[in-house]
Amino acid sequence: MDGIDKKIIISLFKDGRISQRKIAEDVNLSATSLNYRFNKLIEDGVIRSFKLIVNPNFYNKYYAFVSFKNEKDFNAPFINVKIKCLEELNVYRIHGESYNDLTDKISTMAKELGDPKMTYIPAQTPVKPSGVDIEIVKELLKNPRAEPSDMAKVINIPTKTIQRRISALISKDAIKVIPIVDLSKADIVVFGVFSKIVTKLSMLDNCKFLSFVEGERGLTVCAVENIKVAEGYVKKVREIDNEAEVMIATEYDISNDVALKELEDIENRAITSVK
Repeated sequence: MDGIDKKIIISLFKDGRISQRKIAEDVNLSATSLNYRFNKLIEDGVIRSFKLIVNPNFYNKYYAFVSFKNEKDFNAPFINVKIKCLEELNVYRIHGESYNDLTDKISTMAKELGDPKMTYIPAQTPVKPSGVDIEIVKELLKNPRAEPSDMAKVINIPTKTIQRRISALISKDAIKVIPIVDLSKADIVVFGVFSKIVTKLSMLDNCKFLSFVEGERGLTVCAVENIKVAEGYVKKVREIDNEAEVMIATEYDISNDVALKELEDIENRAITSVK
């Protein structure tokens, strides 16, 4: 791993569907050199895979973030993102049928894990996705970096329509492609900042790849080259909000089984209603 490899990985955090051609331009490498490095990162297990994060609002559900001391682990179908942190915390993103259902699920977790250290349930409006968007997201769940032209052959939707809809879904924060990286091998730092005045932490715009904001409150997730750079960002955050919660990830994963099932259920209900 060198500085260029780290820049490649950070580019993928910011845009998991970025083309190798664009990365090559950004890091000033030839296409051949970039392709070699990209494949080597995968072969060496630095980049383990790519996954699609689907916002539960997209399939008509609500979501929350909650953290607990990591003395125990917790697994359940309603957990779609899990992040293990250096601060002896596990952060979970869960989904539910309603705000009350989210609260009930958090209570269920608390019975086994103890009181949550952080709970964030933003105001949100679940939607019912269109049939076209469902087909596109289902294909991206199978292959998050699939080319629109290849997807068009499978789902019989024009390539330009697929390109346009993917861009719209990303801009609405309905989906996001994320590389699953072995952080110990990559030697980069992924950290999250939860703040009640997150909109005032504009310095994080330079490093963020995920952001969940409701009014002034929110959670921002960043990827940077090393711990020294991370410390610099955290210091600037503390100067503005000394109560902000900072969490450094040691590993993370995304589960899409439920998202796929929910999308298939929406399709099946639509077919049944037509009949």
